[in-house]
Amino acid sequence: MKFKKNINYNTRKIHRYLGVFIGVQFLFWTLGGLYFSWNNMDNVHGELLLKQEKHFLKDVDFSQIQKGIASLKTETEIDSIHSVDLMEAFGKPLVQFRYFGGHHLKTQLISAETGSLRPAFNGQECLEIVEQQLIEPIPIIKVEYLPKNSTGSHHEYRGGQLPAYAFTLDHPTKTTIYVSTELGKIMSVRNNNWRRFDFLWMLHTMDYKSRDHITNWVLRIFSAFGLLTISSGFFLFYLTSPTVKKIRKKFKK
Repeated sequence: MKFKKNINYNTRKIHRYLGVFIGVQFLFWTLGGLYFSWNNMDNVHGELLLKQEKHFLKDVDFSQIQKGIASLKTETEIDSIHSVDLMEAFGKPLVQFRYFGGHHLKTQLISAETGSLRPAFNGQECLEIVEQQLIEPIPIIKVEYLPKNSTGSHHEYRGGQLPAYAFTLDHPTKTTIYVSTELGKIMSVRNNNWRRFDFLWMLHTMDYKSRDHITNWVLRIFSAFGLLTISSGFFLFYLTSPTVKKIRKKFKK
């Protein structure tokens, strides 16, 4: 790219090349913005197929929970407690006890009625959880077991609690429901709306590695170039506008 002494020519050339360089990304940002703003987020989350019921536990015997934790301490080392959450599964109150042991986050289900330690949910139980949560019966056409460390940075269940079961429904939205075996509950619902959203979000944030890191250097650099492109456009307008030229001549007089 050759420059001349004429500032109008040089500014126009810089603006044109910047426009070509960053124009495609501007298009991606615009398409993503349109999709995000015009889409119903309930459809994106995919939870419209699930019941929105909330369960409230009437009576909880906390002494039984403490009994279960004490029993767990005899079997494994507990460095610190992460969280204690109450839930209900198959009409029975359960506790999701999450703790750090050996510098790893672990989960143990405890019966809130008896204090007994419950094993992780198996595939059949996870399937029943999904069937109970569906508003209406929908055939399941695929079941996949996801062991620990089996989902990469681009998997639609990335960052989700593993192990888990993935249940794909026979539905126009191609919905897949993920159930954690350790937590015994639905963790994520993914459908085609969400997948399109996720792809456009990746283009929007320009994080092509994990899709969720918005402070990456590629986005920062392109944002700076975008600001430079806009600034060169305003400067070009200032240099070439007849109205601005008249105002400048008046000030010179």
